[in-house]
Amino acid sequence: MYTIGQFSKKTGVTIRTLRYYDEKGLLKPTHVSESGRRHYEDQDLITLQKILTFKFLGYALEDIQSLMATSALDFHQSLQQQKQEMLIKKAQIEKTIETLEHAIALSEKQEHIHTDIFLSIIHDLIRGDEQKVYLKKLLPEDLVDEIYDFSNGKLLEYNKHFMSCGQRLKEAYRLQLPDEEVIPIIEELFSVVPIHLIERVIEASKHLDDDVVFDDAIFQIPFSKEEEQWLEQILTKLYFLGEKNNE
Repeated sequence: MYTIGQFSKKTGVTIRTLRYYDEKGLLKPTHVSESGRRHYEDQDLITLQKILTFKFLGYALEDIQSLMATSALDFHQSLQQQKQEMLIKKAQIEKTIETLEHAIALSEKQEHIHTDIFLSIIHDLIRGDEQKVYLKKLLPEDLVDEIYDFSNGKLLEYNKHFMSCGQRLKEAYRLQLPDEEVIPIIEELFSVVPIHLIERVIEASKHLDDDVVFDDAIFQIPFSKEEEQWLEQILTKLYFLGEKNNE
């Protein structure tokens, strides 16, 4: 028979954890003295190993007690379900690591990063698949696929470009620079997007209902409402200027 301290040293499980398992009814000591001292036997080692194995497989403590009493069939189904849950978590972790790598590369050698711009880019990386599904309800599918057709290297280059131009536009708004100084920044912002793609987006947008509102939870705009209105006014001028030039 082992005291809780001896049992803790033998198993490598802390006394605090053993007490917690006792409180949860997962691992009751074989004997408790009148003074409240817990004592364990070798059979408790087997029970503890089962608990630790289930924990390794990702099960919550709330589920472990019932799992140790399930039939072989139920146990098999539970393992299958747990595997699926772990695969989902694995995909989430891989996506998180991929996003972190992109964020690290994006912020490398940057002396100043505007939080709103940076976080909007990361948001797009996280919600990109949802954005595509949403947009395909409004725009031609092949157009949406082309908009999101980026290799990792190309996407990083584009996001660095967007971050640079976006930060300069925010600074231009803060300083209230004249339109002739802002327009080159806007033109530079769109310079990395193929002309035919811009034209297709403009043409497709003409067929959208006037009351279409994009979901703010899926599409995060890095500009304030005041900055948006300011940019819309300049873009309108730029559009009409282009129309006149075409004439």
